[in-house]
Amino acid sequence: MHFKEDTNSLINYRATHSRYERVLFGHKCSEAPLLCTICGARTDTYYIKDAMLFNYSEIQLATNDFAKENLLGEGGYGHVYKGKLKDGQLIAAKVRKEESNQGFTEFHSEVYVLSFARHKNIVMLLGYCSKEKFNILVYEYICNKSLDWHLFDETATPLEWHQRFAIAIGIAKGLRFLHEECRGGPIIHRDMRPSNILLTHDFIPMLGDFGLAKWKTGDDYSWQTRILGTLGYLAPEYAENGMVSVRTDVYAYGIVLLQLISGHKVVFDVDGEEKTQSLRQWAQPIIYKLALHELIDPRIGDSYDTNELYRMAKVASSCVQGSPEMRPSIGEVVRLLEGENEHFHRFGDQFIPPYTK
Repeated sequence: MHFKEDTNSLINYRATHSRYERVLFGHKCSEAPLLCTICGARTDTYYIKDAMLFNYSEIQLATNDFAKENLLGEGGYGHVYKGKLKDGQLIAAKVRKEESNQGFTEFHSEVYVLSFARHKNIVMLLGYCSKEKFNILVYEYICNKSLDWHLFDETATPLEWHQRFAIAIGIAKGLRFLHEECRGGPIIHRDMRPSNILLTHDFIPMLGDFGLAKWKTGDDYSWQTRILGTLGYLAPEYAENGMVSVRTDVYAYGIVLLQLISGHKVVFDVDGEEKTQSLRQWAQPIIYKLALHELIDPRIGDSYDTNELYRMAKVASSCVQGSPEMRPSIGEVVRLLEGENEHFHRFGDQFIPPYTK
């Protein structure tokens, strides 16, 4: 696949047909499905067929000229602003930094990838704007911050166990769609981490930030690419050799599972000692000896389901194995977490492989 050529063709096609798509699919219906039952936000998933081309003036108006009070966050790509379209649709507008070296490539990657990604656990791309030095991605606004904030911000109310377990399954289902169900072939996210997982007030998780995503073509299991992403979530074969596959995402997902269980960052301070510890290296021997209560976030206390903890810990351990061949597929992960007994027992001793540093 000639990526740049294909993405340019896609954008040219969208520009030509955007007005037609607005008429057919852009009208926000009061009966649109609820995105969040708590705040009443609705999703346009079924009313926008493809990502639309927005006018710069529309985004400027929606964000009050990119006002500072509407700034939601800032990353390597650029700034993200909250906004409101004329029809009442809340948006998150991701504006590329002028000095961003990766911005152009990431912009085309996200438009292309997310045009094919329509799933309840994936943040929907409503449209985009490309004007001279401005590249803007327009997403539906997700109302309840990121998983990173809920796990690690001192002002956040600690997530309850049932919320963590449901979030784990929701993330896995979003990844399963990308890896196994998306038309056109598997999509590899490459930057799975809590700050790229957004939550509704119902604590439904939604995968976002697809700037590093890769579309797998052909029958090859993996291929080599430039190493990008976040340290601590990079699978060994990717961090060391740039080899990427769907199992690269599975590894990162396993790290996120360990964070949901423990409340720890990927590297954390050891209590009473002046040293830090890798989450993976800390957790694996604990799981291997089945002392699972030692993993639990102390803010949860004893308020957890033992069987669910057992399943989550086992799945996490399998996902973070050093060899990609030892990791389960994300489809297997969903089945294991949901407790399909036949699949559970078929994994047998592979579920908790011997601990290796």
